[in-house]
Amino acid sequence: MSSPLNDDAVPPPKPAAMLAQSGDDIFPVVQAARCIGLTVPPACMNDVTANAALLQGYADLLNGLVLSDTCEPAGEYIP
Repeated sequence: MSSPLNDDAVPPPKPAAMLAQSGDDIFPVVQAARCIGLTVPPACMNDVTANAALLQGYADLLNGLVLSDTCEPAGEYIP
């Protein structure tokens, strides 16, 4: 059985090492941190930005899944 998460046609999110770091990438991270009362030290900014981009890649992947309204979540799960 094929799963959209295992489909070779769907590229996985980019690893942090492959992401470009620029001022445009950092600005949303600073804004999000301010909204929740955090300060990101400059020494950590590149890693925090890379993690945010990786999480955005996963969110985009999940948002790209098309699920029908009749799809039962965890239909085979028995507690």
